[in-house]
Amino acid sequence: MHVADLVLNALRAGARRIDVVLERKGGRLILEVADDGQGMTERELERALDPFFTTKDRPEGIGLGLSLARQTAEELGGELFVRSFPGGGTRVRLSIPYEHPDRPPLGDLAGTLVPLMISSEGVEFTLRLADDHSTWVLDNKDVRVARGGDAPGYGLLSFLEAKVKEGLESIGLKEDA
Repeated sequence: MHVADLVLNALRAGARRIDVVLERKGGRLILEVADDGQGMTERELERALDPFFTTKDRPEGIGLGLSLARQTAEELGGELFVRSFPGGGTRVRLSIPYEHPDRPPLGDLAGTLVPLMISSEGVEFTLRLADDHSTWVLDNKDVRVARGGDAPGYGLLSFLEAKVKEGLESIGLKEDA
């Protein structure tokens, strides 16, 4: 579902704060990633959805993340919005029909996000999962409490992955669906 690509874009842009939102509301699946990274100029923003356009040196970036998200939106009758300002970060919002037979699976959301959260020193993460009835949030405070001052390890990774899976279940989503 493009989560890893969008979060890695934010990290490569020097973000110190990254907010990831996954909502299942009104028949839509919405993914939003917002950051406070370096942002893009108007010219970069105009080209950001082009395949293979990147502001990073290779091999750090190959420029497919946003173009693949756009392709998903177009193929499923969804929408992709990208807002960015130099020095003001970037916000990407993908909205697609949840029940569309060609909707890509969520994949291993916990296994994707949790390692990024615990290995990105100095970056504040918030993961918000929501549906029409409830909201579930995990942020760096939860990571620090779970860590208890210990270095990241398998126990912390397993604990946080289980928490994310719990959050997904609380809003009626499954990682493989």
